Amino acid sequence: MDITGKINELRAEKAWSIAELSRRCKIPTVSLRVMLSRDNPNNYNVKSLMRIADSLGTTVAFLTSEQENDLPALSKKQRKEISKAITLLVDDYLTGKLKE
Repeated sequence: MDITGKINELRAEKAWSIAELSRRCKIPTVSLRVMLSRDNPNNYNVKSLMRIADSLGTTVAFLTSEQENDLPALSKKQRKEISKAITLLVDDYLTGKLKE
């Protein structure tokens, strides 16, 4: 699937309009509409792609990958839970509660 297809799929999963995604990633709606309707569905500048990926809770690597077996996008709640778990693990390791 191409970048535009992945963006539209993730946007649909969140039930976001293009205007909503535009607001969240701070890209003007008209500009985002143009990006999503280009003849080349893989033609994005890096800065815009980073903003879009972050807003959708995924990575640029996922959006640009040609493989369909990449990890799915994570919700904000999932990212927060993973971050918390990693922080706790590191803290336990650093305080000696967790052995190698």
